[in-house]
Amino acid sequence: MTRNEAKEFLVQLGIEEPTDEQVTNYLNRTMKEVKTEQDKALKYKAEADKVKDLEKQIEEMNSANMTDLEKANKATEDAQKQVESLTKTVREMQLAKSLAEIGIVGEDASGLFGEDGSLNTEKLGKIIESREKAAVATFQKQALDSTPAADDTKGDEDETPGKDIVDRVAASKKAETEAVSIIDSYK
Repeated sequence: MTRNEAKEFLVQLGIEEPTDEQVTNYLNRTMKEVKTEQDKALKYKAEADKVKDLEKQIEEMNSANMTDLEKANKATEDAQKQVESLTKTVREMQLAKSLAEIGIVGEDASGLFGEDGSLNTEKLGKIIESREKAAVATFQKQALDSTPAADDTKGDEDETPGKDIVDRVAASKKAETEAVSIIDSYK
């Protein structure tokens, strides 16, 4: 941390004009704390390395005391565990591919199946519901976009769909009225 960064930090803490002495004290305390934490980290790393070495020695001793059959059995167990892990990974990848093919990806796909392969029906329901809402919204938007607005007439009244409907209804009513008047004239 530079002196300027330390000074800016002290200003953020509420010291309007930190003095050089305050900045120096802050930097000294910070560096002391960093050094203490680094020493702890080195100590923990050394202890972890010792544990790894001891585990390795125990494994070597166990291996030395094992018969060839026991070594083969252990190798077989280790191989079976690795095969199971790889099989699980392949299944998960195939499932993710299948889900991606039907458009279920990301967070939706990750929580859809449990560790044991069981289907999370609640999550599936939410996915279906959100897709249905999106489909309805898309349909409504398309319907709204395809509906002509009142100012889309471009000055030609004969071309508006509403005018056409009104003209047909009016013509129908006129024909009906004429038919009634003709019938009335014969009475």
